[in-house]
Order: sequence, then C-alpha cells, then structure tokens
Amino acid sequence: QDIECRWVVDATDVNEWASKIDENTRFLYGELPSNPQQGFFDIKAVADLAHSHNLPLICDSTVATPALLRPICHGADIVVQSASKSLTTSGFGIGGAIIARKNLVTNIDDDQLKTDFSLYVKYYQNRDLGPNMHPMQAVMSLNDMRTLRSKMDLMSRNTMKVAQFLEKHSLIDSVQYLGLPNHPLHDLARKYMWLVDSEYDDQYGKPVNRYGHLMSFCVKGEPEKTRLFFDSLQRIWRATDLGRIKSVATIPAISTHQQQGEEGRALANIPPNMVRLCVGAEHPADIIADLDQALHKAK
Repeated sequence: QDIECRWVVDATDVNEWASKIDENTRFLYGELPSNPQQGFFDIKAVADLAHSHNLPLICDSTVATPALLRPICHGADIVVQSASKSLTTSGFGIGGAIIARKNLVTNIDDDQLKTDFSLYVKYYQNRDLGPNMHPMQAVMSLNDMRTLRSKMDLMSRNTMKVAQFLEKHSLIDSVQYLGLPNHPLHDLARKYMWLVDSEYDDQYGKPVNRYGHLMSFCVKGEPEKTRLFFDSLQRIWRATDLGRIKSVATIPAISTHQQQGEEGRALANIPPNMVRLCVGAEHPADIIADLDQALHKAK
C-alpha cells in the first residue's frame, strides 16, 4: 500500500506535529488519554494545525468515552471509539464507533467522503467489505451505554483514590494518572476532560473534571518484583483488555506491547516494571487492599 506512519514523540509540541506534514500527508491522528502511559495533547492547537494544511484531525478517545471528552467540540474532525471497552464496560463483545463532522476538511478529492464521512464508511466501505455488528451485540452495547455517564463518574472517582494511595506507597516508583495535580499533563487534561452535564446534576451543580479509570504505575525494583506483585493480585482481574466494570491489570511490556520490542517500547515510554490498571466499580477500599497485599508480597 506504500503507507508511511510518522510518529510524534512529544505530542504536546505542535511544532513537532508540523514537522511531520508534507504534500503526501492525509490526516493527523492522536489518542487521548493514551493507553497505557496517559499521554495527552492540545486538541484545538493540533486541529488548527491540521486545518491549516487542509487535513482532518482524527482522535481516539476510547479511554475517556463521550462522557468525559468530546474532541469534535474542540475542533477534531473524526473520533473513533472502541465499544469493547469503557463505552460498554461489559468486556463481552467486539464493537466500535466512528463519529465525524459533516463537510470534512480533507485534501482527498471525493465529494461523498467530504460531505458525510460516517455515512460514506457505512454505505460504501462497510457495505462492500464488512463487518457488520451482530444484532445481539448491538442490543447489549446499547443497553450498557445507558449508564455510561454514571459509571464513568464512579470509576473516575475510584481511580483517583487508588492513584492517591499508590502515589504515597513506599514500594511504588511512579504513578501516571492525569487526575493527579503533579502529573505534567494535568493542567492540559483539566482543560478538556469534564463530566458531561455535571452542572445540571443535583449532586454537583457545577462543571466537574473527571479523568477516566485507566492509570499506570511502576513498581520499585527489578522486573521480577513487578511480576511477583502481578501474580499476587487476588481481586483484580489479570488480563490484557481494559474498560470493564471490574478492575483489570496487566504488565504491558510482556503482554500488549511485547511484540513491539525494546525500541518500540522505549518510544512508547513503557518500562518493564510498568503495570496498567483499569479501575472498576468495586469499592475502592477493596481495590486498594488487594494492591497493598500484592505489593508487600513483592518486597
């Protein structure tokens, strides 16, 4: 296909984004918050850059879901979501979503694509190539999404409590969670990540920030200690997926990112002692207790 992908190492540096663009560029693409290292970028600034080159900005905001982040409202053109993760939280099926603004900014000369990209994908690419979602999966996904906002609020609050606990733990080297005030990208994330309609909620009555339920942390010591900690977890589910209603953990270096090799993991800032944790809706005290007992077994 002769397709080239150019990686942006520092996504907060708009000049680096600009340096990757030439006459062959078709779109800019970014994930936020990123999995697993909690990266973020200025959506409006990157969208303005893309539009100045007649290019669309595509955002993957799977980790945030529309309950916490709506990139199109800030200038993005296309949003992709995995419906297998936080959007549904069941972990029982495969699905996805494409949301796009109409009259797309693009240098691709195709009027139907420009006019309504989502309809273009549905009517042409999906019709000709598939796949179509199973009807039962569609029903299950719609049912799960009815409580999306409430679940993301609860799990975000749980994650903040877990992150604050780990941040103070003597056996933890570092914690990556955008909700922590000392995270280098906290202020940027705070600009964009809000619990939708919280100002109309009797519980809050004002806009409130929420940062999702994905986080990562690094265990002190050699990688073997991280594996011992991981194998000692009792309540937290050990698996490579994320976004479930229950807490799920994995070690990216030996699972999701194992095939990238050391060079690829270094580029993605994934050390061997990193644990990715997607905090669920259990009582936070139960999650914290499981983490604490596993950490002490890995001393």
